[in-house]
Amino acid sequence: MIRFSEFILEEVTEEDLDALIESIEWEDIIHMYDDSELVMEAISATERIKMSQKLKSRKYLMAMARRIKLRRAAPTDILTKRSKVSARKMVMRKLLKGRNKTELSASERNNIEARASKMLSMMKNLPTKLLPKVRELDRQRVASRGKK
Repeated sequence: MIRFSEFILEEVTEEDLDALIESIEWEDIIHMYDDSELVMEAISATERIKMSQKLKSRKYLMAMARRIKLRRAAPTDILTKRSKVSARKMVMRKLLKGRNKTELSASERNNIEARASKMLSMMKNLPTKLLPKVRELDRQRVASRGKK
């Protein structure tokens, strides 16, 4: 067995690193990621049902965490997420033209969501423009909490 001190002294070449990188597959690194970090795009109906059941089982825990978080002012990364969500909602409202998203069929919903994503990729500065308004709303929320 090789000792750690001997391992450190061992010379590693660029070719060895390249070979190691080429040999790594997705199955080798999937266990390093948390399930929440993985991007899930276009999930099937059964996956959607499973995710719904998982979230319903954690409903009360998430509600308690949400109440605790809402007592404090949000950090900048949370505010940027909120501005991105509000920008997406603005674009979706424009594309829906007064219709309710829940009344649409699955294919129509997917089509509108794809168009919204495409529009948001073209309008990259929209969340940045909304950030001051989102920050002001957060300040008002925290300030009004103390007045209640």
